[in-house]
Amino acid sequence: MRDRVGSASALGVLLLCFGGAKRAAQVRRPLSRQLEQQGSAVLDAAIIRVDGQGKARVYDPQRTVAGALTAALTWGVFGLLTSGLIGPIGWAVIGAVCGGLFAYYREQPLSGTQLRRIGEGMRPGSSAIVVFMKSADEALLPATAAYEPMTATLAAVSGELSARVLAAAGPTEVAAAPGGELPAAAKSSDRGTLLNMLLVRLPGQHTVREALPKLAATGKTPDPGLPQVEVVLESDARGGLHVHSPNFGVGFSARSSLVSWGVLGLILGGIGGLTGGGGILGFLGGGLITGIVWGAFGLLAGALYGLFVGNVLSARQLKKLHGLVPPNSSLAFLWADGDLANEAIDRWAPPGSQRTIVRFDSTSKGIVLSV
Repeated sequence: MRDRVGSASALGVLLLCFGGAKRAAQVRRPLSRQLEQQGSAVLDAAIIRVDGQGKARVYDPQRTVAGALTAALTWGVFGLLTSGLIGPIGWAVIGAVCGGLFAYYREQPLSGTQLRRIGEGMRPGSSAIVVFMKSADEALLPATAAYEPMTATLAAVSGELSARVLAAAGPTEVAAAPGGELPAAAKSSDRGTLLNMLLVRLPGQHTVREALPKLAATGKTPDPGLPQVEVVLESDARGGLHVHSPNFGVGFSARSSLVSWGVLGLILGGIGGLTGGGGILGFLGGGLITGIVWGAFGLLAGALYGLFVGNVLSARQLKKLHGLVPPNSSLAFLWADGDLANEAIDRWAPPGSQRTIVRFDSTSKGIVLSV
């Protein structure tokens, strides 16, 4: 699909802001259906919600539901195998609650500092929805007027990593950055930039992933202002896409659950062995055996959770991003604080790379996009 925001867009980002804290969640499904009907393949949709105290939360409703259902299934099976006082139904209920809460609070890539900046930059009791899609036709903006957003902006990123942003009124182009060039500061912001989405592409299938440890090295003291890597897309010589996520997905969830379930089993098993009259040997033996069994189950439960909840992009979604990652190249999606300096950009986008930045700017009416 071609549009006036540039050549055939490889990625579109639609941002709508609303006055009510629940409004963005209410429009997510009808908006996604409308975008699909207009020819835009929706990749993901995230809700930004700011409560009355100005605290922000970013979450994906689909992941929250998937987290509750996946944990209910795995924990219910665990209860069926172990029996006990709680039983499978009780474990399933506990799993659903814990899995849903974990997905709501944990399955998002932003740091606490970034969430705080968003909360300060948006009105208390407001919300926003960010939709990532395959195409970005400017006709999408007028169609969003039915949802009565306070602000509506659309960013289109081409296969060359050039980017442009359109605002709902007009639509009028508010910012543009040629591919590979350093984007200028946003002119549409009157309160500053809250968040940056940085896209960096390098030649070579594994080049970006191999460069990440060196780029993140800051010495002995961790730097909380460093960009967070959400996902790395890698294209092989034939153009087949692969995804790597350091903080999400099957591997991360499996390792995390192995440790947490193993430690919990070790503690509970040790207490059971001690109270059962086994003394110190009973404490050690019961804890060790239970820890191993629970750890093994946690490994399986975590892998399933990562498969259905933690994966940033499914295989079906990956097929829609071929235009963004040419054969034998790799691209990283990073989130960075609003005051990202040029030195930091140069560091994370070394010579030979292509890059673009989509900025989330605060205005008196809500957040808008710029590049």
